[in-house]
Amino acid sequence: MQIKLNHAVYAFTVFFLCGILSCNKNIHTFGKTKIEKSIDSIYLKQRIAEIKSLNTDVFAKGSFKGAGDTPIVYRLLKPKSTNRKLPLVIVFHGSNAVGNDNTSQLGILAKLFATDEIQAKYPAFVLAPQFPSRSSNYILDQKRNVLTSAPQPCLTTALQLVDSLKNTLNIDEDRIYLIGFSMGASSVINALSLKPNLFAAGISISGIPQFDKVKTLTSIPIWLIHGNMDTENPFNSDEKFFEEVRYNNRTRFWEFDNLAHNDIFAPAILTDELPKWLFKNKRK
Repeated sequence: MQIKLNHAVYAFTVFFLCGILSCNKNIHTFGKTKIEKSIDSIYLKQRIAEIKSLNTDVFAKGSFKGAGDTPIVYRLLKPKSTNRKLPLVIVFHGSNAVGNDNTSQLGILAKLFATDEIQAKYPAFVLAPQFPSRSSNYILDQKRNVLTSAPQPCLTTALQLVDSLKNTLNIDEDRIYLIGFSMGASSVINALSLKPNLFAAGISISGIPQFDKVKTLTSIPIWLIHGNMDTENPFNSDEKFFEEVRYNNRTRFWEFDNLAHNDIFAPAILTDELPKWLFKNKRK
């Protein structure tokens, strides 16, 4: 089954987003960029709706029981050709998809990587595990006076699943990537902290980072994306995290001005900007 989007809408969003980025001339591969122009367009809303409406049948169903007591279910997209080693993109969902229906986790990020446009340019396995409970919990970091996140047992099970898939799929182990939104973004930083030698890069969109293992992340490219009007997962946690991890010069931070928690999708994920950045990186 092929997944095709309205090419006029896709072309428009590429043009529109490129216009936004060109208006923010200080955007770099790494470092901090404040993107001041927000998006409010019927074309971009249509793009989001099209991605969300994509058929989930291209993702095969699976379940996995690791060393813990609670199994997890997952979906796996395999590229059209697996004759050569290909990257693995792992997509962590937000708290609204917690459960075991093995469908709710297939949100806009997972489906973005399943589109013909993205698979043609960036072929990859796409893994979307569904957590039966929260994968990351938040507490106040008394020293920094910001929220910090802590990984939960089901995240460990998901990482065991990744190790298992490496033994059965033709995965390029130097190109295993993480991406997530909200709780899933927090889990991205948690996973990088737990197994820094496993991943090539990670993208955290509107998450709460983990601070206690910042020094283990010195060689991992990380892209933080956050709206500075986010009150659900406060922006200042990522801001503080960037201050502490930026010394390695491999962290990218996009601050979107006047965008709240759920508004971040419009400018952040509509084109191939996310896979393009991820696929530039290989594990060192």
